[in-house]
Amino acid sequence: MQQRPEYMNPYLAPKPRQRTFDAGKFTKGDFWTVLAYLIFFVGGAAGLISLIPGYMDAFSTPDQALFGINLILYVSFFILAMIQCGPQFFESFKTMRYHPVAKWLMLPGGWMLTIAVNAIIAGLTGQAVTSENQAALESMAGTVPLPVMLVVTALFGPFVEEYLFRHLLIGKLSRKFNVWLCALVSTVLFAGIHFIGAGISSWLEVVPYFMLGVMMGLAYILSGKSMAYSYMLHVINNTVALLVVYLLYPLLPMGV
Repeated sequence: MQQRPEYMNPYLAPKPRQRTFDAGKFTKGDFWTVLAYLIFFVGGAAGLISLIPGYMDAFSTPDQALFGINLILYVSFFILAMIQCGPQFFESFKTMRYHPVAKWLMLPGGWMLTIAVNAIIAGLTGQAVTSENQAALESMAGTVPLPVMLVVTALFGPFVEEYLFRHLLIGKLSRKFNVWLCALVSTVLFAGIHFIGAGISSWLEVVPYFMLGVMMGLAYILSGKSMAYSYMLHVINNTVALLVVYLLYPLLPMGV
Protein backbone atom coordinates (compact mmCIF):
# COMPACT_ATOMS: atom_id res chain seq x y z
CA MET A 1 0.00 0.00 0.00
CA GLN A 2 1.34 3.39 -0.97
CA GLN A 3 2.19 5.57 2.02
CA ARG A 4 0.47 8.94 2.24
CA PRO A 5 2.84 11.89 1.86
CA GLU A 6 3.77 13.45 5.18
CA TYR A 7 2.27 16.81 4.25
CA MET A 8 -1.14 15.15 3.67
CA ASN A 9 -1.27 13.70 7.17
CA PRO A 10 -3.59 15.98 9.21
CA TYR A 11 -1.72 15.11 12.40
CA LEU A 12 1.60 16.22 10.95
CA ALA A 13 0.35 19.25 9.05
CA PRO A 14 1.69 22.52 10.49
CA LYS A 15 -0.84 24.55 12.47
CA PRO A 16 -1.76 27.90 10.91
CA ARG A 17 0.12 30.81 12.40
CA GLN A 18 -1.76 33.70 13.96
CA ARG A 19 -2.66 36.27 11.35
CA THR A 20 -1.94 39.93 12.07
CA PHE A 21 -4.65 42.31 10.87
CA ASP A 22 -3.66 45.63 9.35
CA ALA A 23 -5.36 48.60 11.02
CA GLY A 24 -4.13 50.86 8.23
CA LYS A 25 -2.89 54.42 8.43
CA PHE A 26 -4.51 57.34 10.20
CA THR A 27 -7.04 59.04 7.95
CA LYS A 28 -8.79 62.39 7.91
CA GLY A 29 -11.91 60.56 9.04
CA ASP A 30 -10.05 59.26 12.08
CA PHE A 31 -8.86 62.77 12.89
CA TRP A 32 -12.33 64.33 12.74
CA THR A 33 -13.89 61.47 14.71
CA VAL A 34 -11.28 61.77 17.47
CA LEU A 35 -11.65 65.56 17.51
CA ALA A 36 -15.43 65.26 17.87
CA TYR A 37 -14.95 62.72 20.67
CA LEU A 38 -12.64 65.08 22.53
CA ILE A 39 -15.06 67.98 22.11
CA PHE A 40 -18.19 66.14 23.22
CA PHE A 41 -16.91 63.58 25.72
CA VAL A 42 -13.79 65.21 27.14
CA GLY A 43 -14.59 68.88 26.59
CA GLY A 44 -18.12 68.55 27.95
CA ALA A 45 -19.93 69.82 24.87
CA ALA A 46 -22.40 66.96 25.29
CA GLY A 47 -23.95 68.95 28.10
CA LEU A 48 -25.17 71.47 25.54
CA ILE A 49 -27.81 68.95 24.49
CA SER A 50 -29.57 69.47 27.82
CA LEU A 51 -29.93 73.17 26.96
CA ILE A 52 -32.09 72.43 23.93
CA PRO A 53 -35.55 73.89 24.73
CA GLY A 54 -37.87 71.17 25.98
CA TYR A 55 -35.19 68.48 26.21
CA MET A 56 -35.16 68.10 30.02
CA ASP A 57 -38.97 68.30 30.16
CA ALA A 58 -39.20 65.27 27.86
CA PHE A 59 -37.86 62.98 30.59
CA SER A 60 -39.29 61.94 33.94
CA THR A 61 -35.98 61.98 35.83
CA PRO A 62 -32.50 63.54 35.46
CA ASP A 63 -31.06 60.02 35.08
CA GLN A 64 -33.26 59.41 32.04
CA ALA A 65 -32.20 62.75 30.57
CA LEU A 66 -28.53 61.85 31.12
CA PHE A 67 -29.07 58.49 29.47
CA GLY A 68 -30.75 60.24 26.55
CA ILE A 69 -27.59 62.29 26.01
CA ASN A 70 -25.47 59.13 26.14
CA LEU A 71 -27.83 57.46 23.69
CA ILE A 72 -27.51 60.31 21.19
CA LEU A 73 -23.73 60.44 21.51
CA TYR A 74 -23.02 56.72 21.36
CA VAL A 75 -25.34 56.11 18.41
CA SER A 76 -23.67 59.00 16.56
CA PHE A 77 -20.13 57.88 17.37
CA PHE A 78 -20.96 54.25 16.65
CA ILE A 79 -21.93 55.28 13.12
CA LEU A 80 -18.82 57.46 12.74
CA ALA A 81 -16.51 54.71 14.01
CA MET A 82 -18.16 52.08 11.83
CA ILE A 83 -17.63 54.28 8.78
CA GLN A 84 -13.92 54.55 9.63
CA CYS A 85 -13.12 50.94 10.52
CA GLY A 86 -16.09 48.76 9.54
CA PRO A 87 -14.24 46.69 6.92
CA GLN A 88 -11.24 46.08 9.21
CA PHE A 89 -13.55 45.25 12.12
CA PHE A 90 -15.51 42.57 10.26
CA GLU A 91 -12.35 41.18 8.67
CA SER A 92 -10.74 40.78 12.09
CA PHE A 93 -13.40 38.27 13.18
CA LYS A 94 -11.31 35.82 11.16
CA THR A 95 -8.93 35.69 14.12
CA MET A 96 -11.18 32.91 15.46
CA ARG A 97 -9.79 30.63 12.75
CA TYR A 98 -6.50 30.51 14.64
CA HIS A 99 -6.44 28.59 17.93
CA PRO A 100 -10.24 28.93 18.28
CA VAL A 101 -10.59 26.82 21.44
CA ALA A 102 -8.06 28.92 23.37
CA LYS A 103 -9.64 32.15 22.15
CA TRP A 104 -13.20 31.19 23.02
CA LEU A 105 -12.08 30.12 26.48
CA MET A 106 -10.11 33.32 26.94
CA LEU A 107 -13.21 35.49 26.49
CA PRO A 108 -14.86 34.50 29.80
CA GLY A 109 -11.45 33.63 31.25
CA GLY A 110 -10.05 37.11 30.67
CA TRP A 111 -13.07 38.72 32.29
CA MET A 112 -12.85 36.41 35.32
CA LEU A 113 -9.14 37.17 35.65
CA THR A 114 -9.81 40.91 35.95
CA ILE A 115 -12.51 40.22 38.54
CA ALA A 116 -10.12 37.99 40.49
CA VAL A 117 -7.39 40.67 40.52
CA ASN A 118 -9.90 43.29 41.68
CA ALA A 119 -11.06 40.93 44.43
CA ILE A 120 -7.47 40.31 45.57
CA ILE A 121 -6.77 44.05 45.71
CA ALA A 122 -10.01 44.62 47.62
CA GLY A 123 -9.02 41.88 50.09
CA LEU A 124 -5.54 43.29 50.61
CA THR A 125 -6.74 46.86 51.12
CA GLY A 126 -9.96 46.07 52.94
CA GLN A 127 -11.89 48.38 50.62
CA ALA A 128 -14.40 47.67 47.89
CA VAL A 129 -13.13 48.17 44.32
CA THR A 130 -16.03 49.87 42.53
CA SER A 131 -15.88 51.64 39.18
CA GLU A 132 -17.50 54.99 38.42
CA ASN A 133 -19.53 53.33 35.65
CA GLN A 134 -20.88 50.76 38.09
CA ALA A 135 -22.21 53.49 40.35
CA ALA A 136 -23.82 55.25 37.37
CA LEU A 137 -25.47 52.03 36.23
CA GLU A 138 -26.94 51.48 39.67
CA SER A 139 -28.53 54.94 39.67
CA MET A 140 -30.05 54.40 36.19
CA ALA A 141 -31.22 50.82 36.74
CA GLY A 142 -34.60 51.91 38.07
CA THR A 143 -35.42 54.29 35.22
CA VAL A 144 -33.85 52.87 32.01
CA PRO A 145 -35.06 49.49 30.66
CA LEU A 146 -32.43 46.73 30.51
CA PRO A 147 -32.74 46.03 26.71
CA VAL A 148 -32.14 49.71 25.90
CA MET A 149 -29.22 49.89 28.33
CA LEU A 150 -27.71 46.73 26.80
CA VAL A 151 -27.75 48.21 23.30
CA VAL A 152 -26.05 51.44 24.36
CA THR A 153 -23.70 50.23 27.11
CA ALA A 154 -22.87 46.70 25.95
CA LEU A 155 -22.87 47.11 22.15
CA PHE A 156 -22.42 50.71 21.00
CA GLY A 157 -20.17 51.96 23.83
CA PRO A 158 -17.60 49.14 23.59
CA PHE A 159 -17.37 49.53 19.82
CA VAL A 160 -16.60 53.24 20.08
CA GLU A 161 -13.99 52.67 22.80
CA GLU A 162 -12.32 49.76 21.00
CA TYR A 163 -12.07 51.88 17.87
CA LEU A 164 -10.39 54.70 19.81
CA PHE A 165 -8.25 52.91 22.38
CA ARG A 166 -7.27 49.71 20.59
CA HIS A 167 -7.75 50.20 16.84
CA LEU A 168 -6.26 53.71 16.75
CA LEU A 169 -3.95 53.94 19.77
CA ILE A 170 -2.47 50.46 19.36
CA GLY A 171 -3.28 49.25 15.85
CA LYS A 172 -2.48 52.42 13.91
CA LEU A 173 -0.07 54.09 16.33
CA SER A 174 2.11 50.96 16.47
CA ARG A 175 3.02 51.54 12.82
CA LYS A 176 5.27 54.31 14.19
CA PHE A 177 6.04 53.23 17.77
CA ASN A 178 6.64 50.07 19.79
CA VAL A 179 3.38 48.14 20.19
CA TRP A 180 3.82 47.67 23.95
CA LEU A 181 4.43 51.37 24.45
CA CYS A 182 1.23 52.01 22.51
CA ALA A 183 -0.58 49.49 24.73
CA LEU A 184 0.60 51.34 27.84
CA VAL A 185 -0.58 54.68 26.45
CA SER A 186 -3.89 53.09 25.48
CA THR A 187 -4.41 51.61 28.95
CA VAL A 188 -3.59 54.83 30.80
CA LEU A 189 -5.85 56.94 28.59
CA PHE A 190 -8.63 54.34 28.71
CA ALA A 191 -8.58 54.39 32.52
CA GLY A 192 -8.24 58.16 32.72
CA ILE A 193 -11.03 59.02 30.28
CA HIS A 194 -13.61 57.47 32.60
CA PHE A 195 -12.86 60.06 35.27
CA ILE A 196 -13.14 63.17 33.12
CA GLY A 197 -15.48 65.51 34.97
CA ALA A 198 -16.02 63.13 37.90
CA GLY A 199 -12.52 63.20 39.37
CA ILE A 200 -10.86 60.48 41.43
CA SER A 201 -11.63 60.25 45.15
CA SER A 202 -9.56 57.08 45.65
CA TRP A 203 -6.89 55.32 43.60
CA LEU A 204 -8.91 52.11 43.99
CA GLU A 205 -11.50 53.53 41.60
CA VAL A 206 -8.90 53.41 38.83
CA VAL A 207 -8.09 49.72 39.32
CA PRO A 208 -11.09 48.20 37.45
CA TYR A 209 -10.51 50.38 34.38
CA PHE A 210 -6.76 49.85 34.43
CA MET A 211 -7.13 46.06 34.67
CA LEU A 212 -9.76 46.04 31.93
CA GLY A 213 -7.52 48.19 29.73
CA VAL A 214 -4.60 45.83 30.29
CA MET A 215 -6.70 42.76 29.50
CA MET A 216 -8.23 44.20 26.33
CA GLY A 217 -4.88 45.54 25.16
CA LEU A 218 -3.36 42.07 25.56
CA ALA A 219 -6.36 40.49 23.85
CA TYR A 220 -6.03 42.89 20.93
CA ILE A 221 -2.31 42.34 20.45
CA LEU A 222 -2.23 38.57 21.02
CA SER A 223 -5.19 38.01 18.69
CA GLY A 224 -3.24 39.61 15.86
CA LYS A 225 -4.57 43.15 16.40
CA SER A 226 -8.13 41.96 16.05
CA MET A 227 -10.53 44.73 17.03
CA ALA A 228 -13.33 42.18 16.86
CA TYR A 229 -11.73 40.05 19.56
CA SER A 230 -11.11 42.87 22.05
CA TYR A 231 -14.63 44.11 21.29
CA MET A 232 -16.12 40.74 22.23
CA LEU A 233 -14.21 40.80 25.53
CA HIS A 234 -15.46 44.34 26.18
CA VAL A 235 -19.04 43.31 25.38
CA ILE A 236 -18.87 40.42 27.84
CA ASN A 237 -17.54 42.67 30.60
CA ASN A 238 -20.24 45.32 30.14
CA THR A 239 -23.04 42.77 29.68
CA VAL A 240 -22.17 40.94 32.89
CA ALA A 241 -21.97 44.24 34.78
CA LEU A 242 -25.44 45.21 33.53
CA LEU A 243 -26.99 41.83 34.33
CA VAL A 244 -25.57 41.97 37.85
CA VAL A 245 -27.00 45.44 38.47
CA TYR A 246 -30.41 44.76 36.90
CA LEU A 247 -31.02 41.14 37.87
CA LEU A 248 -28.86 40.29 40.89
CA TYR A 249 -28.81 43.49 42.96
CA PRO A 250 -32.64 43.61 43.37
CA LEU A 251 -32.50 40.14 44.97
CA LEU A 252 -29.99 41.18 47.65
CA PRO A 253 -31.15 42.35 51.08
CA MET A 254 -31.27 46.13 51.52
CA GLY A 255 -28.00 47.60 52.74
CA VAL A 256 -25.83 44.76 51.40
